[in-house]
Amino acid sequence: MRQILWLTLLLLVVYKPAFTQSCNPASVFYIVRDERGKVISTADLASIAAQLPKNIGDATTGANEISFRPDKQTYYWHEDADFEKGSRMPALLFANAATCTMHLGEVTINYHGMTMRLIFNIDIDRTQDDRQQVIDSVKLQNGTFRLDLKGWNRERDKIIPAERWNRGSQGPAQ
Repeated sequence: MRQILWLTLLLLVVYKPAFTQSCNPASVFYIVRDERGKVISTADLASIAAQLPKNIGDATTGANEISFRPDKQTYYWHEDADFEKGSRMPALLFANAATCTMHLGEVTINYHGMTMRLIFNIDIDRTQDDRQQVIDSVKLQNGTFRLDLKGWNRERDKIIPAERWNRGSQGPAQ
């Protein structure tokens, strides 16, 4: 009996199992609106995504979609069983599934001859509950826009409204 106990103890000390990491990717979904304020089509979004670098900082880029609850302010996470039931909309995706953390600095979007420089300056860490953020945009226009999250309540499933974007150092964007 003692030999089995010692052998078990030895195996526990020597054998170190590798545990896999499991976490939701850090992700930001950005809704792109045209110059009239209408959400752009899936095809146009794919075209914009193709113009972006494959990586911006530690985030990979791409086109994806989000799914909204009937109030259009609350969204379903992709893992949610009700995702398919929601009202879907195309969105640019910036994500990091490798480290489950992300810093999204700035992104430049070119569409219909206009250039928008978007300064997100968002940090997502492993411990925060709002690891999947959805951000609405102002209508497409030339210029630099900064996302101002001061006072944002970080509510897990609520969209960050377009009113949070400021044009350059001036007041709110249109």
